Amino acid sequence: MTNKLSDPNQPAPPESLLKLQRRFADHIRDPEGVAPLPDIEERRLAIYRRLFFNNIANLMAKNFPVLRRLCSDEDWHDLIRAFLRDHHAETPLFPQIGQEMVHFLSTLQARDKLPQPFFAELAHWEHVETCVRFDPADPCWIEPTPETAPDHARPVLNPTLRVAIYQWPVHRIGPRFLPTGPEDKQVILLAYRRRDDSVAFKEINPLTAHLIELMQAHPDLTGLDLMKRVAAQLPQVDAERLKTQGLTLLSGLLQSEVILAMVD
Repeated sequence: MTNKLSDPNQPAPPESLLKLQRRFADHIRDPEGVAPLPDIEERRLAIYRRLFFNNIANLMAKNFPVLRRLCSDEDWHDLIRAFLRDHHAETPLFPQIGQEMVHFLSTLQARDKLPQPFFAELAHWEHVETCVRFDPADPCWIEPTPETAPDHARPVLNPTLRVAIYQWPVHRIGPRFLPTGPEDKQVILLAYRRRDDSVAFKEINPLTAHLIELMQAHPDLTGLDLMKRVAAQLPQVDAERLKTQGLTLLSGLLQSEVILAMVD
Protein backbone atom coordinates (compact mmCIF):
# COMPACT_ATOMS: atom_id res chain seq x y z
CA MET A 1 0.00 0.00 0.00
CA THR A 2 1.28 3.46 -0.90
CA ASN A 3 2.29 5.67 2.00
CA LYS A 4 0.23 8.87 1.52
CA LEU A 5 2.76 10.94 3.41
CA SER A 6 5.47 10.06 0.87
CA ASP A 7 3.22 9.95 -2.21
CA PRO A 8 4.23 12.94 -4.45
CA ASN A 9 0.73 12.99 -5.96
CA GLN A 10 -0.85 13.81 -2.60
CA PRO A 11 -0.87 17.43 -1.43
CA ALA A 12 0.89 18.19 1.82
CA PRO A 13 -1.50 18.28 4.79
CA PRO A 14 -1.29 22.09 5.24
CA GLU A 15 -2.26 22.66 1.58
CA SER A 16 -5.06 20.14 1.84
CA LEU A 17 -6.34 21.82 4.98
CA LEU A 18 -6.13 25.24 3.34
CA LYS A 19 -8.28 24.04 0.44
CA LEU A 20 -10.86 22.70 2.86
CA GLN A 21 -10.90 25.98 4.75
CA ARG A 22 -11.30 28.00 1.58
CA ARG A 23 -14.14 25.89 0.31
CA PHE A 24 -15.84 26.03 3.71
CA ALA A 25 -15.44 29.83 3.81
CA ASP A 26 -16.68 30.18 0.22
CA HIS A 27 -19.81 28.24 1.11
CA ILE A 28 -20.44 30.31 4.24
CA ARG A 29 -20.12 33.53 2.22
CA ASP A 30 -22.17 32.28 -0.72
CA PRO A 31 -24.29 29.28 0.29
CA GLU A 32 -26.41 29.48 -2.86
CA GLY A 33 -23.45 29.52 -5.23
CA VAL A 34 -20.97 27.18 -3.52
CA ALA A 35 -21.88 23.65 -2.50
CA PRO A 36 -21.21 22.66 1.13
CA LEU A 37 -18.43 20.29 2.11
CA PRO A 38 -19.50 16.68 2.28
CA ASP A 39 -19.82 14.90 5.60
CA ILE A 40 -20.76 18.04 7.52
CA GLU A 41 -24.16 17.96 9.13
CA GLU A 42 -26.50 20.55 7.57
CA ARG A 43 -27.72 21.64 10.99
CA ARG A 44 -24.17 22.61 11.97
CA LEU A 45 -23.56 24.41 8.68
CA ALA A 46 -26.78 26.36 9.10
CA ILE A 47 -25.56 27.61 12.48
CA TYR A 48 -22.25 28.77 11.00
CA ARG A 49 -24.01 30.49 8.09
CA ARG A 50 -26.48 32.27 10.36
CA LEU A 51 -23.87 33.42 12.89
CA PHE A 52 -21.49 34.68 10.20
CA PHE A 53 -24.13 36.55 8.24
CA ASN A 54 -25.83 38.07 11.28
CA ASN A 55 -22.53 39.22 12.81
CA ILE A 56 -21.55 41.08 9.64
CA ALA A 57 -25.06 42.44 9.06
CA ASN A 58 -25.27 43.77 12.63
CA LEU A 59 -21.76 45.22 12.47
CA MET A 60 -22.56 47.06 9.24
CA ALA A 61 -25.86 48.31 10.66
CA LYS A 62 -23.95 49.88 13.57
CA ASN A 63 -21.36 51.40 11.24
CA PHE A 64 -23.96 52.73 8.79
CA PRO A 65 -27.16 53.43 10.76
CA VAL A 66 -28.68 55.84 8.22
CA LEU A 67 -27.93 53.50 5.34
CA ARG A 68 -29.57 50.66 7.26
CA ARG A 69 -32.72 52.68 7.94
CA LEU A 70 -33.04 53.50 4.26
CA CYS A 71 -33.01 49.80 3.30
CA SER A 72 -35.86 47.36 3.72
CA ASP A 73 -34.96 44.13 5.51
CA GLU A 74 -34.87 42.36 2.16
CA ASP A 75 -32.68 45.00 0.50
CA TRP A 76 -30.31 45.02 3.48
CA HIS A 77 -30.06 41.23 3.36
CA ASP A 78 -29.28 41.36 -0.37
CA LEU A 79 -26.66 44.08 0.10
CA ILE A 80 -24.85 42.20 2.87
CA ARG A 81 -24.99 38.96 0.92
CA ALA A 82 -23.53 40.68 -2.15
CA PHE A 83 -20.79 42.22 0.01
CA LEU A 84 -19.86 38.83 1.48
CA ARG A 85 -20.01 37.08 -1.87
CA ASP A 86 -18.37 39.61 -4.19
CA HIS A 87 -16.00 41.73 -2.08
CA HIS A 88 -12.57 40.51 -1.03
CA ALA A 89 -11.69 42.43 2.12
CA GLU A 90 -8.13 43.57 2.73
CA THR A 91 -8.45 43.46 6.53
CA PRO A 92 -9.98 41.05 9.06
CA LEU A 93 -10.12 43.76 11.76
CA PHE A 94 -13.64 44.69 12.85
CA PRO A 95 -12.83 48.39 13.49
CA GLN A 96 -11.71 48.68 9.85
CA ILE A 97 -14.43 46.59 8.22
CA GLY A 98 -16.58 49.66 7.57
CA GLN A 99 -13.97 50.91 5.10
CA GLU A 100 -14.46 47.67 3.17
CA MET A 101 -18.17 48.41 2.73
CA VAL A 102 -17.29 51.91 1.50
CA HIS A 103 -14.99 50.37 -1.10
CA PHE A 104 -17.63 47.84 -2.12
CA LEU A 105 -20.32 50.49 -2.61
CA SER A 106 -17.85 52.53 -4.67
CA THR A 107 -17.43 49.58 -7.04
CA LEU A 108 -21.20 49.26 -7.30
CA GLN A 109 -21.43 52.98 -8.04
CA ALA A 110 -18.88 52.63 -10.84
CA ARG A 111 -21.05 49.89 -12.35
CA ASP A 112 -24.29 51.84 -11.75
CA LYS A 113 -25.55 49.04 -9.48
CA LEU A 114 -26.43 50.99 -6.33
CA PRO A 115 -29.97 50.74 -4.89
CA GLN A 116 -29.84 54.54 -4.52
CA PRO A 117 -27.34 56.72 -6.41
CA PHE A 118 -26.19 58.45 -3.21
CA PHE A 119 -25.48 55.28 -1.20
CA ALA A 120 -21.71 55.29 -1.80
CA GLU A 121 -21.28 58.90 -0.66
CA LEU A 122 -23.63 58.39 2.28
CA ALA A 123 -21.64 55.36 3.43
CA HIS A 124 -18.40 57.32 3.09
CA TRP A 125 -19.80 60.14 5.23
CA GLU A 126 -20.99 57.73 7.91
CA HIS A 127 -17.56 56.10 7.91
CA VAL A 128 -15.95 59.51 8.34
CA GLU A 129 -18.03 59.95 11.49
CA THR A 130 -16.82 56.59 12.79
CA CYS A 131 -13.19 57.51 12.07
CA VAL A 132 -13.58 60.79 13.94
CA ARG A 133 -15.30 59.14 16.89
CA PHE A 134 -12.51 56.60 17.37
CA ASP A 135 -9.56 58.77 16.35
CA PRO A 136 -6.87 58.26 19.03
CA ALA A 137 -5.88 61.94 18.85
CA ASP A 138 -6.89 64.04 21.85
CA PRO A 139 -8.61 67.40 21.24
CA CYS A 140 -7.67 68.38 24.81
CA TRP A 141 -3.92 68.24 24.15
CA ILE A 142 -3.70 72.04 24.02
CA GLU A 143 -5.35 74.61 26.26
CA PRO A 144 -7.99 76.80 24.58
CA THR A 145 -7.12 80.44 23.98
CA PRO A 146 -10.43 82.17 23.28
CA GLU A 147 -9.09 85.68 23.93
CA THR A 148 -6.15 85.49 21.52
CA ALA A 149 -6.60 87.60 18.39
CA PRO A 150 -5.98 85.59 15.21
CA ASP A 151 -3.93 88.30 13.46
CA HIS A 152 -0.46 87.49 14.78
CA ALA A 153 -1.10 84.05 16.26
CA ARG A 154 -0.87 80.62 14.67
CA PRO A 155 -4.09 78.58 14.52
CA VAL A 156 -3.82 75.01 15.86
CA LEU A 157 -6.28 72.72 14.12
CA ASN A 158 -8.25 70.02 15.86
CA PRO A 159 -6.27 66.80 15.21
CA THR A 160 -9.45 64.77 14.71
CA LEU A 161 -10.65 67.04 11.90
CA ARG A 162 -11.78 65.47 8.62
CA VAL A 163 -12.81 67.38 5.48
CA ALA A 164 -14.99 65.59 2.93
CA ILE A 165 -16.47 66.78 -0.37
CA TYR A 166 -19.61 65.30 -1.92
CA GLN A 167 -22.06 65.81 -4.76
CA TRP A 168 -25.00 64.74 -2.58
CA PRO A 169 -26.19 66.42 0.66
CA VAL A 170 -25.22 63.35 2.69
CA HIS A 171 -25.44 65.16 6.04
CA ARG A 172 -29.18 65.72 5.53
CA ILE A 173 -30.16 62.38 4.00
CA GLY A 174 -32.47 60.19 6.07
CA PRO A 175 -35.87 58.49 5.98
CA ARG A 176 -37.55 61.91 5.84
CA PHE A 177 -35.30 63.35 3.15
CA LEU A 178 -34.27 61.48 0.02
CA PRO A 179 -32.74 63.81 -2.58
CA THR A 180 -33.83 63.35 -6.17
CA GLY A 181 -30.53 64.55 -7.59
CA PRO A 182 -27.06 65.80 -6.65
CA GLU A 183 -26.50 69.38 -5.56
CA ASP A 184 -25.64 72.10 -8.08
CA LYS A 185 -22.40 72.75 -6.23
CA GLN A 186 -20.07 70.66 -4.11
CA VAL A 187 -21.10 69.90 -0.54
CA ILE A 188 -18.08 70.47 1.71
CA LEU A 189 -18.37 69.02 5.21
CA LEU A 190 -16.29 68.97 8.36
CA ALA A 191 -16.40 66.28 11.01
CA TYR A 192 -14.40 66.49 14.23
CA ARG A 193 -14.49 65.60 17.92
CA ARG A 194 -14.89 68.33 20.53
CA ARG A 195 -13.11 68.48 23.86
CA ASP A 196 -16.15 66.89 25.54
CA ASP A 197 -15.78 63.90 23.12
CA SER A 198 -18.97 64.71 21.19
CA VAL A 199 -18.75 64.51 17.40
CA ALA A 200 -19.56 67.72 15.53
CA PHE A 201 -20.46 68.30 11.89
CA LYS A 202 -20.31 71.50 9.91
CA GLU A 203 -21.04 72.48 6.32
CA ILE A 204 -18.52 75.02 5.07
CA ASN A 205 -17.97 77.18 2.00
CA PRO A 206 -15.00 76.95 -0.40
CA LEU A 207 -13.15 79.83 1.31
CA THR A 208 -13.27 78.05 4.67
CA ALA A 209 -12.15 74.82 3.04
CA HIS A 210 -9.25 76.61 1.39
CA LEU A 211 -8.22 78.20 4.68
CA ILE A 212 -8.24 74.82 6.42
CA GLU A 213 -6.18 73.34 3.60
CA LEU A 214 -3.63 76.14 4.02
CA MET A 215 -3.53 75.64 7.80
CA GLN A 216 -2.92 71.93 7.34
CA ALA A 217 -0.14 72.52 4.82
CA HIS A 218 1.47 75.46 6.67
CA PRO A 219 0.91 75.18 10.45
CA ASP A 220 3.53 77.88 11.05
CA LEU A 221 1.49 80.66 9.39
CA THR A 222 -0.32 83.27 11.48
CA GLY A 223 -3.85 84.38 10.74
CA LEU A 224 -2.56 87.43 8.92
CA ASP A 225 -0.11 85.33 6.89
CA LEU A 226 -2.98 83.08 5.84
CA MET A 227 -5.06 86.03 4.70
CA LYS A 228 -2.15 87.40 2.63
CA ARG A 229 -1.79 84.05 0.86
CA VAL A 230 -5.50 83.87 0.12
CA ALA A 231 -5.53 87.46 -1.13
CA ALA A 232 -2.63 86.70 -3.48
CA GLN A 233 -4.59 83.76 -4.89
CA LEU A 234 -7.77 85.84 -5.30
CA PRO A 235 -6.63 89.16 -6.77
CA GLN A 236 -10.17 89.92 -7.97
CA VAL A 237 -11.37 90.20 -4.33
CA ASP A 238 -10.73 93.31 -2.24
CA ALA A 239 -7.78 92.39 0.00
CA GLU A 240 -8.89 94.41 3.03
CA ARG A 241 -12.39 93.00 2.92
CA LEU A 242 -11.00 89.48 2.53
CA LYS A 243 -8.72 90.02 5.52
CA THR A 244 -11.62 91.15 7.72
CA GLN A 245 -13.84 88.25 6.65
CA GLY A 246 -11.03 85.73 7.01
CA LEU A 247 -10.00 86.79 10.51
CA THR A 248 -13.65 86.71 11.59
CA LEU A 249 -13.88 83.23 10.10
CA LEU A 250 -10.85 82.07 12.07
CA SER A 251 -12.43 83.36 15.28
CA GLY A 252 -15.60 81.41 14.50
CA LEU A 253 -13.62 78.24 13.87
CA LEU A 254 -11.90 78.76 17.20
CA GLN A 255 -15.22 79.06 19.02
CA SER A 256 -16.56 75.91 17.38
CA GLU A 257 -13.34 73.97 18.23
CA VAL A 258 -12.34 73.32 14.63
CA ILE A 259 -9.34 75.39 15.75
CA LEU A 260 -8.31 74.49 19.28
CA ALA A 261 -6.04 77.44 20.03
CA MET A 262 -4.27 80.49 18.64
CA VAL A 263 -0.67 80.45 19.79
CA ASP A 264 2.03 83.10 19.55
